[in-house]
Order: sequence, then C-alpha cells, then structure tokens
Amino acid sequence: MASLETLTRLSEPSIQGAQRAREIIKNAGESLEQSKRDYRAICDMHPKLAFLLSENQSQTQVCRRLESNLKRQLNDLETMNATKSQQAAEAQRELAMVIELLRSREVVDKEFRSPHPAGGNANEDGSTGEPKKHTLYDHIDQDAVDVLEKTIAECLEQMGHLVEVDGRICAEALEDIAKVDVPAAEDISVTWEGVQAIGALLSESQVAVDEITQDSQSMDHHCDQLRDSIRDLEADGGVLSTEDYNVLLRDTNEIPAIVEDMNEALLDIQRRSEETHVRSLQYSAFYSDNQRQFDGIAQISQIIDGYLNSTSSSQARYSQLLEKVEQSLGDIWGLVSWYRGFHNAYDALIGEVRRRRQAQKTMHAVVEDMRSRLDAVHMEEVRERAAFVDRFGPFLPSDLCPFIQDPPVQFVVEEVGDAERFASVQSHETRYSKLTAASGMHEQ
Repeated sequence: MASLETLTRLSEPSIQGAQRAREIIKNAGESLEQSKRDYRAICDMHPKLAFLLSENQSQTQVCRRLESNLKRQLNDLETMNATKSQQAAEAQRELAMVIELLRSREVVDKEFRSPHPAGGNANEDGSTGEPKKHTLYDHIDQDAVDVLEKTIAECLEQMGHLVEVDGRICAEALEDIAKVDVPAAEDISVTWEGVQAIGALLSESQVAVDEITQDSQSMDHHCDQLRDSIRDLEADGGVLSTEDYNVLLRDTNEIPAIVEDMNEALLDIQRRSEETHVRSLQYSAFYSDNQRQFDGIAQISQIIDGYLNSTSSSQARYSQLLEKVEQSLGDIWGLVSWYRGFHNAYDALIGEVRRRRQAQKTMHAVVEDMRSRLDAVHMEEVRERAAFVDRFGPFLPSDLCPFIQDPPVQFVVEEVGDAERFASVQSHETRYSKLTAASGMHEQ
C-alpha cells in the first residue's frame, strides 16, 4: 500500500520532468520555426540565385571578351596604320624610281613628237633658250601622280588621328572598367538537390518535435494521474493499491530516461536548425555578392556600350579612309606597272621603226625593179608596133582596124598613201637595268 506522503514524494520528480519536457518542447519549437524561416528564405532565394549565377557567368565571359576585343582592336588599328604607311612608302618609292627611269630616258627628237616648243624654252626676257631635253617623263601626267600621293598622305594622317582619339577613349574606358568593384562571390553549391537536402533536415526535425511532444504529453498524463491519486487520498484518507503504485512508480522511474532522450532529440533539432541557418546565411551572403557582381558587370557593360557608341562614327570613317587608301595604293601600283610597260614599249618602238624603214627600203627596191622591167617591156612593145606599121600599114585600109595605129598601154607603179619618213634611229643602252637592280624592281 502507498500512503499520501509516498505519492507526494513520487510526484516531485515527475512534475520536474514534465516541466523540463515543456522547456524542451519550447526550445525545439523555436528551433523548428527558425529552420522553417531559413528554409523558406533559401527556397525563395534559390531561383533568383540560380539566375544570377547563370547571368553572371555568361555576362562575365562576354565582358571579358569585349574588354579583350577593345585592346586587340586598338592594337589592330595601330598595326593597320603602320602597315598601310609602310605599303604607301614602298609604293611611292617604286613609283619615284620608275619616274626617275623615265626622266633619264631621252627621246630622239627627229623621230618622235616632243611636247616642248621647237624653238626652245622662253626666258623671262623673251629670248629663247636652249631646247629642253625630250624624255619619256614628258609624256606622263605628273599632276595626277601628285594628287594620288597627296590623297594617300591625307588619308593616312586622318587615320592616325582617328586611332589616336579612339585610343584615348579606349584607355579611359579601360580605366573606368578597372575601377568597377566586381566582387568574387564564394563558390558554394546552389543545386536544387542541396535545397531538398535542407528540406529533409527540416522534415527530420519536424518528426523529432512530434515525438518529443508526444513524450511530453505522456509525462503530463502521468503527472495528472499522480495529482488525481493524491487528491483521492486526501479526500478519502485511504491508501493506494500496490498495483497502482507500481504503475506510477514505473512511469516515474522512466521519466529521467525520457527527458534524456528528449534532450538528445533537442540537440539534434538545434544542430539541424543551426546547419539550416548557416546555409541560409551562406545563401544570403552569396546572393548579395552575386547581386553586387551583377551590378558591377552591368556597369562594365554600360561603359563598353558608351565606348562603342562614341566610336561608331569614327570606325565607319576609318573604314572609308582605309578603303580609299587601298584603292589609291592599287592605282599607284597600276601606274608603276604602266610606266614600266611604257619604258619597255619605247625600246620596242625603236626596233619597230628600224624594221619599218628596212621594209620600206625593200619594197622600194622591188618597185624600182618593177618600173625598170615595165619600161623595158613597154619600149620593146613600142618598137614591135612601129615595125609592124612600117611593114604592113601602107597596105591596110584605115577603117579596117582603126586601133592598130594606137600606142601600147603604159603601166605605172606608184606609192599610195602618205610616205613615211624615217630618220636615222640609233639604238642606245639605257640605265633601266641599273636602276631596276638598285631599286629591286623587275620588269612586268
């Protein structure tokens, strides 16, 4: 039998255990609510963070590529200017050498027309000086050459100015880009599997809270039984049966172990809550860093867009000038080729004049021979006709064959067209081979 005093002593640890259980439930509930808040925050940030990560990665690559392109473009323009300047210098050097070649090649005055007055150049006092030497150079358009070279020089100068201005703008843009703060975000896993793992921790904590809540309710029920038994004993003044006492004693003895299990469960809940909270803080910090990184990349993109907008017109102008330079260089090389052909053609012209003179001489000899032979045949025919008339004419009536008295037809061989007059053309060596050897030019 159990007395009132025994039950009272038995109820004290039960009540303390129940109070401790309620404290554990409270702490576990707070940790669970914190985990839920952190989990909701993670779920809310996850799609935004995934978007930022994707955008930052792609935009970072784009910005780096654009920044690299800016530097390379500037270097390419500078290289292009230097290359075109070298090409222009080479073309002008070749042109100057072939023009000098034409200056040095004198034309025989008697054979070919000279653009200079026949009486020589007029002096300032009105007198006539020595005739100017006639060269192949007199037959080219030097003014057109000067205009072509001036065009190239002006275009190259403008191209250099454009590169200088664009280079300054590019350098300023690169300096502005270097000043932009683009934080390097900590690399953490933001996969959906990771979010699901955090959700699994929350589920485990929820199950643990439900279990310790059930244990706490069992202890509250045990305490209620003890209080009811004590009230009954106080009211009736009796004693509790041994069987009922043993049940209450057994339950009371189990309370410390249950409280210990609840404490361990609380520690697990708090550990999971702390893990979830740390993960939430990481997400928040990572999201903040990526947001600032996104803003920095957007700022860099604006700087690059500003550079491209400010240089778009100059780039178009540069392309026009470059096309004009290339066209003019093509014209210069065309002149170089044509002037070389002109020089070579003059050599061929001298040979052609000599050949024609010889051909005319040959044809003249043939004509003279033909004239002599025709004259001889004609005189023979005259003698034959005279002999016939002398012998038979007196016996022939005049109306029988009137034309028998006619003289023979006379054939004349004559030149048709303007006669070509060829003076003595002397073939002479030129300085062409020496000049081409010195300049590196080759006949085309």
